[in-house]
Amino acid sequence: MNIAQITVSGNIGADPEIKDVNGTKVANFSIAVNENYKNKSGEKVENTHWFRVEAWDGGNGKGLVSNIIEPYIKKGSTVYVQGFPTQETYEKDGQQQRSFKIKLAGSGSVLRMSANKDGDASETPSAPVAGVKMDDDIPF
Repeated sequence: MNIAQITVSGNIGADPEIKDVNGTKVANFSIAVNENYKNKSGEKVENTHWFRVEAWDGGNGKGLVSNIIEPYIKKGSTVYVQGFPTQETYEKDGQQQRSFKIKLAGSGSVLRMSANKDGDASETPSAPVAGVKMDDDIPF
């Protein structure tokens, strides 16, 4: 059995960019994950790691992008995602570059929402929509 899955929880850095690809909505956004620790000399170190996410809608516009991301996800939203790690290659200034992102598509993908940065979860849906798992709170 082969398994490749990545789990990330953090805050959305900017409103998702939504496009139409051959009649299917695709959302692209980035999640900021903060790392805080003290180094050997006792100094506080804060790092932010960015993860790019590409989410695909299900059939007939009744999926993840149409029902969850487009109406509810915005800059500052706190999300938990599980998806497939993918790597793209492209050329920039004559040099071959690689880029990593998390792909959300199909039944193995999960997107859960919690309160936004202001703590307001009043507009966050709390029931599953189109096979997407969602919670008001993330259990960690």
